[in-house]
Amino acid sequence: MEAHTTTKLAVMAMVLLIIGVANANNEHAICGMSTDDLFTCRPAVIGPASLPPSAACCAALEKADLSCLCTFKNNKVLPALGIDPAQAMQLPAKCNILQSFHC
Repeated sequence: MEAHTTTKLAVMAMVLLIIGVANANNEHAICGMSTDDLFTCRPAVIGPASLPPSAACCAALEKADLSCLCTFKNNKVLPALGIDPAQAMQLPAKCNILQSFHC
């Protein structure tokens, strides 16, 4: 098996594990955000022409642990899922949450 294929499989296994853990405790799946909250914000962080964050996304971010979310900033799983980490880190400012907050 090629190294690239092995890496992709490892990333997918990690994603499935995260989703499994999130589904087991959907109230506070990751950094205070449920899986539903995370998926609400997904359109704002995928692709080069992402959409502005929705009101539901911003509401979810308001209750999230932003310092915790910063730990995912350089995680290789995000790009593998089509998520642009730079766009994700801009969400609090776009939602007018802690304008001076930086990871």
